[in-house]
Amino acid sequence: MKTLKYLIFFTVALGFAFTSEAQDSDSTKKAKHVHKDMKAEEVKQLLDSKSFVFKAEYANPLGGPYTTLNGRMFNLSPDGTGHIYLNYNYDVRIKPDSVIAFLPYFGRATMAVPYGTNSDNGVQFTSTKFEYGSKVGKKGNTTITINPKDARYTNRMILDVTTSGRATLQVLSNNKNSISYDGYIAEK
Repeated sequence: MKTLKYLIFFTVALGFAFTSEAQDSDSTKKAKHVHKDMKAEEVKQLLDSKSFVFKAEYANPLGGPYTTLNGRMFNLSPDGTGHIYLNYNYDVRIKPDSVIAFLPYFGRATMAVPYGTNSDNGVQFTSTKFEYGSKVGKKGNTTITINPKDARYTNRMILDVTTSGRATLQVLSNNKNSISYDGYIAEK
């Protein structure tokens, strides 16, 4: 009889533990995605103004969630999805006369940075000489291509924006593996 009571108690306690863990997981997911989806017309007006901000929420390195540091392999994405949650205000500010990028970089560079210089801090630059192209797809999604001419390490940025304002940014470089970021667009 005692064994049966312990078994019932253990089963109930275990059920509460899984339920509270699931609720914590749901609240964490909701907290990470505070962004409210915009209406299609708001997104169109924002993109047409060429004055908006891409807010990065996740980084997606080309090689997956792993990176090598001093000969050791580190997993940057404990959940195994390859997404690295960015808990800082990383963004790309797009204006008619400039593009200002402040994003982290995870991946492999093929060119060494001289010792003692601070010239390679992720994807960070300010460009005033760039080409800007915009194309609307079949489902209303917009693809924006930015080719900075005066950014030292970044050749092209491709921003895919949905009608709800969610976006994916791909960054291509000559001396680094490409990387993409998931996030959303917003007003400045």
